[in-house]
Amino acid sequence: MGKATAIFSHKMGRNSTGTSASGARDGARRRPGRRRAAAALALLLALLLAVGCSTARRRGEPDSLAGSLRQRDPATTAFFAEVYRSGSVYVDFRPVLVADAVFEDRRYRELFVQALSERLLLDAAQRGAVAAEQARGFSTRMEFLLFVYDGTNRPVRLNRPDSPWKVALRDDDGQLLQPAAVEPVKPDSPTYRFLETHFDGLDRWSRPFRVAFPKLPKGRLGQPPGPHPVQLIVTGLSGTVTMTWADAGLFYRTPAGEAGRSAGGEVNGPAGGPDPDSRAP
Repeated sequence: MGKATAIFSHKMGRNSTGTSASGARDGARRRPGRRRAAAALALLLALLLAVGCSTARRRGEPDSLAGSLRQRDPATTAFFAEVYRSGSVYVDFRPVLVADAVFEDRRYRELFVQALSERLLLDAAQRGAVAAEQARGFSTRMEFLLFVYDGTNRPVRLNRPDSPWKVALRDDDGQLLQPAAVEPVKPDSPTYRFLETHFDGLDRWSRPFRVAFPKLPKGRLGQPPGPHPVQLIVTGLSGTVTMTWADAGLFYRTPAGEAGRSAGGEVNGPAGGPDPDSRAP
């Protein structure tokens, strides 16, 4: 009995040892799989966090108005780089204000008139009327196309007195100006359609407005631009976006080579606008 017990105990011990070794080998085989599963889970969590902290558009980049310019030629890219600015405010990784603006300088307005003339087949009289209107707007106002997104799908009523966001302009003399007009830009308007030809997908989240500020005709008065940059400010309790144009001359000068310029860079003449027949449509 003692011998049988000893033999049984020896076999059990040997079996136990074999089982332990086999389990160790199985565990070793399972560890790489577990590591791969853990790595995949970590990657999935990282992707979820990245998606959760982003918005529908890449708004932190300089081209957040519409993604990227459709026209990739250097001249068009450089042109919009001069007149376009953007900024954003995030709270706890959530956008509460994203603002994009295009200043309507003389070059922009001339490009707009040319596009209308070519695509709507305007005659000389019609083109002259549009050009004169654009020239008057430039000579008497600082006008911006402003796109605003507040992180929700609710309409941004920037033109309402009870709007949580206010717009102001610090001009080249350092004075803080209130807007003379804030008007919504309709998606089917020529202005909106014109911007769509140069920018990819002005989407449904932003609300477009034309914001106008009073402007001193310094050219006609013989005054140079002031020493300060021009700043368009959108502000509310949640934060402030300040968009800066360092070259204040952009807000007064006429494109080089245009005939009839005064010393201050503004066009002379009763309508204050370019000759509608000076360029081929």
